[in-house]
Amino acid sequence: MSTPPRGVIHDLGYRGFDGRRLGDGAITLELYRNSVAQAFGIGRSGKAKIMPWLVILLMAVPAVVLGAISIQAGQAPPEAEMGAPSTYFAYPYWTQLLITIFVATQAPVLFARDLRYRTIVLYFARPVSRTRFVLTRLAALTTAIFVVIVGPMLVWFACALSTGHESGLHAQRFGAAVVGVAVLSLVLAALAGLVSTLATKSGLALAAIIVVLMVPSAMITMALAITTQLDNDGVGQLIASAHPFTAVALLVSGIFGDPPVNPTIPQPHGWLIGFAVAVCVAWVLLPVLALVARIRSVASL
Repeated sequence: MSTPPRGVIHDLGYRGFDGRRLGDGAITLELYRNSVAQAFGIGRSGKAKIMPWLVILLMAVPAVVLGAISIQAGQAPPEAEMGAPSTYFAYPYWTQLLITIFVATQAPVLFARDLRYRTIVLYFARPVSRTRFVLTRLAALTTAIFVVIVGPMLVWFACALSTGHESGLHAQRFGAAVVGVAVLSLVLAALAGLVSTLATKSGLALAAIIVVLMVPSAMITMALAITTQLDNDGVGQLIASAHPFTAVALLVSGIFGDPPVNPTIPQPHGWLIGFAVAVCVAWVLLPVLALVARIRSVASL
């Protein structure tokens, strides 16, 4: 029987690991994959799979209907409240309730539970910094939101292309909408993650996220209707900048020249396009920085 080296108090007989150890990149990638899977209920209980996949199913219904209308008519469907093919970003705008439900149910899974049960310290026991942990979880939630939104849009886009009507315009408008959805997904993920870290109980976090996203949306919609009657585009753009969905709608409309997703939302021109860009940058940076600071402060307790 071999004698344990000097200085070793306990020798439990575990076999040492002599292989190649994975670095920070592999740990981060695995954390990202696991977080994306959790957002869709993969690897969780059957009950946890119901809400994300129900939202995905409901999100797909309007796209299938609009695509069927497009194919049956042999041309792009006419401009309507659910958004014309020239305004693909209208799809997430008019389905924002479903998107909000998905975000509100999945953000606490990625951000609240680890704080509530103090399991977050286990992540930091490995060579993963607090900032890397937050950004990885944020990237995972952003990816999940992006997939939920772009998937139905892609179905609608494919159906519109099959008609052979203005394919180039469809591709241009769809590309603009995808950029807008990417920005919107990041903003929603950061906001929902921040709220989840403040209200660590899942039910409370869910309700808080819905309130934060939907109540201001209703108020801004009413305010925009009033500014439209007053014919004041400057004030209308300022009001629209106060909510993620309308702020990103301004960005897409201003930069890419898409028609507004809602007649009450003004289309930026001139220096107002730069203002719309600055607003979206602020919507991205401020919640992300606040989320990183929140995780750092809580994890250090």
